[in-house]
Amino acid sequence: MKTTWNIIRKETSKLNNEVNINSIRINDQVVYNQITIANKFNSYFSNIAGNISNKRINEKEGASPIQNLLKYFNQPFKDIRWLYISAKEINKIIDSMSDKNSSGFDEITTKII
Repeated sequence: MKTTWNIIRKETSKLNNEVNINSIRINDQVVYNQITIANKFNSYFSNIAGNISNKRINEKEGASPIQNLLKYFNQPFKDIRWLYISAKEINKIIDSMSDKNSSGFDEITTKII
């Protein structure tokens, strides 16, 4: 994370191109009020991930990832075999992880583990 921010700082300091937005068009109306402009940008960028997600869900593949899994894997997996693993082996794996703030799909960081 620190390296990423160092790169961003380095790259953005070279290009100090400040752009002032004096007006934008909202629903075919030009708006000059800076608070209204800021709120419109905030609303757009706050909702874009959800809008993309909803659009993807409504496309041809199906309504949700879970429904897609059920569609393609409607029978049980026959060849899954669980192997015994000891608590010692689990601790060894956890101890080998680097302490990082990034997380996976479960939103649990290795620092928490």
